[in-house]
Amino acid sequence: MLWRCVICCVFITFSLKLLLSHINRLHSRSSDFRLLCGIDGCTEEYRVYNSFYHHVKRRHFQHLLEDTRPGDATRGDENRQEETQGPQQKDNIQPDQLPADSSSEDQNLHTPDSVEEQMGIDQDGAVTVHQDLTTHATAFVINARSKHRLSQKGMNDIVAGVQQYQSSLLDNLRTQMKEVLKKNSGSTTNQLGKDAMDIFDSFIDPFANVSTTFRQNSVIRKQFCCVDAEEISIARTICRKKRGGSTDFVIKDKLFYYVPLVKSVEQFLLHPRILTMIEEVPQRCSEGFFHDLVDGSLLKSHPLFSEKPNALQIILYTDEIEICNPLGSFSSKNKLLMVYYTLGNINPKYRSKLAAIRLLAMAKSADLRQSGEDVILNRIKEDMDALYSGVKIQTINGEKTIHGAMVSLCGDTLAQHELAGFKEGVGFAYSKCRHCECSFEDMQSQFNEDAYIKRTLENHVRQCDEIEMANTDLLRNSLRTTYGINRRSKLVDFPSFDIIRQTPQDIMHVILEGIAPLEIKCVLNHLVQSGELNLDSVNSAILGFPYSPLDVRDRPSPISPSTLMSTDGKLRQSSGQMLVLLRILPFVLEHLNVNAYVQLIMDLIEIVQIVFAPVLTIATVSRLKLLIESHLKHWKELFPDHNVTPKQHYMIHLPSQIESLGPMVRHMCMRFESKHCLFKQWASKLNFKNVCKSLINQNQIYESCQNVDPSKHPIFSNEKEMGPVSEVRDLQYLHGKLRDFLGFSEINHAVSVKWLVINGNKYITEKSLILANVLNGNTPEFGLVKSIFLVDSKLYCLEYQPFQSICFDRNIMAYQVEVPHLAQATELVDAEKLVDFTSYYTISRKGQTYVQVKYYLGDVMELHNSSNDS
Repeated sequence: MLWRCVICCVFITFSLKLLLSHINRLHSRSSDFRLLCGIDGCTEEYRVYNSFYHHVKRRHFQHLLEDTRPGDATRGDENRQEETQGPQQKDNIQPDQLPADSSSEDQNLHTPDSVEEQMGIDQDGAVTVHQDLTTHATAFVINARSKHRLSQKGMNDIVAGVQQYQSSLLDNLRTQMKEVLKKNSGSTTNQLGKDAMDIFDSFIDPFANVSTTFRQNSVIRKQFCCVDAEEISIARTICRKKRGGSTDFVIKDKLFYYVPLVKSVEQFLLHPRILTMIEEVPQRCSEGFFHDLVDGSLLKSHPLFSEKPNALQIILYTDEIEICNPLGSFSSKNKLLMVYYTLGNINPKYRSKLAAIRLLAMAKSADLRQSGEDVILNRIKEDMDALYSGVKIQTINGEKTIHGAMVSLCGDTLAQHELAGFKEGVGFAYSKCRHCECSFEDMQSQFNEDAYIKRTLENHVRQCDEIEMANTDLLRNSLRTTYGINRRSKLVDFPSFDIIRQTPQDIMHVILEGIAPLEIKCVLNHLVQSGELNLDSVNSAILGFPYSPLDVRDRPSPISPSTLMSTDGKLRQSSGQMLVLLRILPFVLEHLNVNAYVQLIMDLIEIVQIVFAPVLTIATVSRLKLLIESHLKHWKELFPDHNVTPKQHYMIHLPSQIESLGPMVRHMCMRFESKHCLFKQWASKLNFKNVCKSLINQNQIYESCQNVDPSKHPIFSNEKEMGPVSEVRDLQYLHGKLRDFLGFSEINHAVSVKWLVINGNKYITEKSLILANVLNGNTPEFGLVKSIFLVDSKLYCLEYQPFQSICFDRNIMAYQVEVPHLAQATELVDAEKLVDFTSYYTISRKGQTYVQVKYYLGDVMELHNSSNDS
């Protein structure tokens, strides 16, 4: 039978297989590809070549089995250029069952229908394509689509382009191989040349299985451990549905989507390094130090963690997000409730990575208004009960029994109160705090936690029982207002979970979005109105401040007069901008450092530096308690007409929470909220009809491919990044430094790099300062990074010029250092053994040099000294 291409009307062949090859090579990647089948009068129309090919294979397979014209296969390579009248490209798609007499030249680039087909071996036993190739191709597609928020059509176009490039590359390699074989032709190499060319002809396209949306989803389900989300009914509603010209009333389920916690953890632990971190018993700091969750009193006395120290420490976070950013009355129409979890067993330097924060549940906020959040908590409790008792999971080391319990519930005040059953609007409650039974009057005068009656789990359960047993609605509402409790939360029934102690305050929402904007605004407003400060000068100082490369991203916005005069207690700054503003305010207000109002801000900055510190001692926590009490008294003296807000009151509970759960940064919501951005960006690219299902499916697919290549897991992929590399000119000099400071006797190879990033901290030569040593007790030794070396591809070391620390200047909350003017010997330090891993930068002010700090360093240096002594 004679076959003609209806697209170009030039190509003619006696084989349908060759026609399909021609269409695939020359026409399938066209943006306006459109083809009517026409075989045996078939009227099916296609816009994607792969779909057309599989249609032919299903409906018209008998034509593919027809023998080609005698001699046609043998002269195919000779006449193909004339037939196509275009540049020759090898085929990407060919039938996988070919006649026995078909030549290898016709078997160009195969398209397997299944993974099993890839694992098969052809009759000659010449080539076997491993499953890893398709696995990595699938992972490439998923990562590209998820990380760069591509639409499905855009991703399919990219796959088609990669296939075309791959085809051209193989064709080019084939041509080069032919040239090499021609130059070395001989009787002994004929068979070798034929076998070598067969490798190209039998190459299986790894992207064929993921060329369409349906195929991508099918391969993902087969090859990856994808955890499917459960659809759980919340309630039912009656809605209208059009059917033709009539409208019917139908019953529709309101659903929330839940990722089974045990299966999600099992998938997470498939990575060997994550599994190793979980299996290791967490190392506690020296007595008297708080560095992580395990150093707090709660985990030391917890029924599960005291018996099984390596049990999973589950941290939950919940928040509502708006994915459309609408205005007016539609502002809450598309709000979603998100529930995430992370594991406290993960090392803190990896825990902040977004890949360590995993989605647990999602629902439309509007659907939960009637049923409440307890329907979600009920499902979570089932998994928590199972984990507490112990469940068996499959790991790379075989079957393993794991235990776990929830250690904290994080979120803003509204989200925590909503899930825990407290009054969301604390202004309508007599007891406005979930940690103590304080009244509004006491809040204005008592600033010590010991002055209040602390809430306990036993009293909370008793108060919930009283509310439930109230005989009348009036009495019930009165008790709710008195106790500040709306209902008995399902969190009370979680195994070994204390709803009072394990719902810590979040320093991002309490301080950066509450206390700091309010107090800074009041102080600036007073100074401007009294004529001691000019707002324009403040804005000029903010805009002209020499920000470090780390802070320039969160440079504060200028403060407008309308913002300053408003009464809402906001400065229109993000949390990151507030952190930077708190660091630069001492420089901006330096000329007013004796002012009592400015000293109020200095006290607040000192408190912020302590609560944001990653390491604290018992002595510092006690000092923090006194600082907070003194600060609130000072606030009330300076602003007697301003009430102490609930968030200001919440500060007095921070010291006890540090003693119970470790440093506050281990529960901060800032990184959890960064996870929201991923879903907001996905939402604009996915099906919006059921946005929850679309988002959670996209997330599960993305998480499933993260373990394909263990070395490229998002948690560990960017542990170390290097800038431009150059050879070390004086290797003998470096060898001497390594011997003197690090005890290295010999080195084989070393290179110098311009900059280095280790776990998110970037060190730049001639710019960055490091905290390399501690002198005379707690005096930090900062050093300017002069060179960065990579020795034997494993040791990262920093050569630095030491700066002498003069003092800590409390007026500007920074260390004053002296820069050596004469040539001074440099020192060498292992980049993995610094006192503190933050990269610092200098600021010149009135002929002096200062080093700004992000948090209190005293206890960091004390822990370093303690570790060296032991």
